[in-house]
Amino acid sequence: MKNFNTILKLPLVLVAFLFSCESQDETPGPLKTPHASSGQPTHTITTGMTFTQINTVLASTTSGDIVEVEPGTYTITGKLTMNDGITLRNQSSTLPVFEATSSSPGELLNMFYSSGINNCTIQGIIFHNIRYRMSGQNYVSFDNCTFDYGIRKAGTDKKYLADAYLEFVQGCTQPSVTNCTFSRRSGNSGRGIYNKKSVNAQFTSNVFGNGGTTGYFVTAINDNGNGSTISNNTMNRVVSWVDSNETDHGIYAHSFDGLTITGNTISGWPKNASGGAVKARNGKDLTITNNTMNTSGVLLYVYDNETHPFLQNVVVSNNTINVSSGGNNIYSGIGYWRNTEEGSELSILIQDNTLPNGTIKASFNMLVTEDFNEEGGGVFNNDIAEIYLKSGINNSGNF
Repeated sequence: MKNFNTILKLPLVLVAFLFSCESQDETPGPLKTPHASSGQPTHTITTGMTFTQINTVLASTTSGDIVEVEPGTYTITGKLTMNDGITLRNQSSTLPVFEATSSSPGELLNMFYSSGINNCTIQGIIFHNIRYRMSGQNYVSFDNCTFDYGIRKAGTDKKYLADAYLEFVQGCTQPSVTNCTFSRRSGNSGRGIYNKKSVNAQFTSNVFGNGGTTGYFVTAINDNGNGSTISNNTMNRVVSWVDSNETDHGIYAHSFDGLTITGNTISGWPKNASGGAVKARNGKDLTITNNTMNTSGVLLYVYDNETHPFLQNVVVSNNTINVSSGGNNIYSGIGYWRNTEEGSELSILIQDNTLPNGTIKASFNMLVTEDFNEEGGGVFNNDIAEIYLKSGINNSGNF
């Protein structure tokens, strides 16, 4: 009889088990935080820590570790210790602030890394008056960070090149800067990013200035790299701010080998020799496409240059350039010029751009039209107000 009762109970247990499983499937689990555990060791920088304590935490890490920073403002007085392969990130939606305006009142606090930051990700941190300079460091990523309150060194102008918040120099491979915000304020102009000979850099979906209080930029991005992509960024300089000593183009590229500039909105730089939304000179394999430029356009140049005495394989296409007026000059839309008989142009294609009030000009005496036209080069199907081309440059469909 006992065995019979046991047999009867088995279906009831099975039903209860199945009902329990079904109920668990239908009940929502806990919401996952953006930084849900990934199985990697996690360290914490806690609110109120001193700079020395912060570096003690960072020094204890090994590759693959995560360091989370609690909300708060942390005074940074020197170089943050980094170890290859770690992630330094915000712990919550309230982003922590690393502040160096008090510890470095005369200029940007410079943190130089020639080792120890390979394969590192820095995410969700607000930096005040802090500059990262990296040499020979690979796969460094900045994501969703803010760079603000940079201090310009007294007595300097746009020729002072140590004013960028982020600088990647010779030997860096595939640096990445995405979804970051860069600000420069009145009396403390400067650059956002300076890329010098890194390989396959990616600068994507960042914001440089608001066109007002945070828009005092010399240059948003300087690029002298190989294989760089500058895409989907918004750059808003103060339109009313006129200071040629502190103005040097929205995107300024030279001595490059492979560069794509696409999907950006660039506003506020003047249409003169100090301005231009994009200035590109002395390089090869350049594509400028699908950008919106307001107040100025594209300047293409060849200057005296021993290593890159040319501008070749250039495509400028499908851009919208909104300027107040045109004129017989290279600054009011899309212009090409060189200052040397030793330099050369090869395969320059300008097509399908919209410049309602603007100018396309490539007419200086030294220009070699056969070289300009090489491999499909020429000026085609642009909506423009004025056009000035040297006789012999291939052109059609411009209206």
